[in-house]
Amino acid sequence: MKKLEKFIKTIKNCELFDGMKVEEIKEVFKTAKKETYDKNSIVRQRGENCDELLFLVEGETLGLFTNEQGKVLQIDHMIAPKLLASAVIFSKGSKYPVDVVTIKKSTFLSIDKNHFINSMLKHEKLLRNYLKVVSESFIFITDRFYEIAMKNLVQKVCSYLYRLYKDQKSLEVKLNMSKEELAREFGVARPALSRVFIELEKYGIIETNGKMVKLINLQYIKDYAELFD
Repeated sequence: MKKLEKFIKTIKNCELFDGMKVEEIKEVFKTAKKETYDKNSIVRQRGENCDELLFLVEGETLGLFTNEQGKVLQIDHMIAPKLLASAVIFSKGSKYPVDVVTIKKSTFLSIDKNHFINSMLKHEKLLRNYLKVVSESFIFITDRFYEIAMKNLVQKVCSYLYRLYKDQKSLEVKLNMSKEELAREFGVARPALSRVFIELEKYGIIETNGKMVKLINLQYIKDYAELFD
């Protein structure tokens, strides 16, 4: 690609090409196709076939997931240089797991899967780097969904406490069910629920004493409750 030189400096900073020579990187991208998108453009949609290695070489994008209720969750914020969907590229029937949307004008280079496989077989460093990128991507996704799940659980707990506050008309409320029952009510494991109560107490939002809970920061609880309602 004649215009590849423009992006080589950026591409070289991508962790996938750590320790590789410029000429080796150029060889990997020799058949690459360039795509340019304006701000707020959909680059790839969730469920679309992922039959390429797509590199963000200029600009910024978001990885967005829309659930059945229409709520949009931001899974990732990607800044060039970045390989997209690294964890699913070589899976059976690989699909893009999220919508890829630009937040500024962005440029991408796409590489055929088979060409990339041949490149990894030729350059052991590239293969090792790719395995590292995939592993780190899996860890990031796991941590991200845990963070989202915990946030939703915090919202549920705050909504529950706020309802008790309104019903009992007091900043010191009595739980009307056990933690075990409450965990079943929220559809989570008991340890996860206990962790939320511990965190809320740690940050000075509540104080607990058995079934009694003192609401220290009512505004925080109210704000989170309204997010869940």
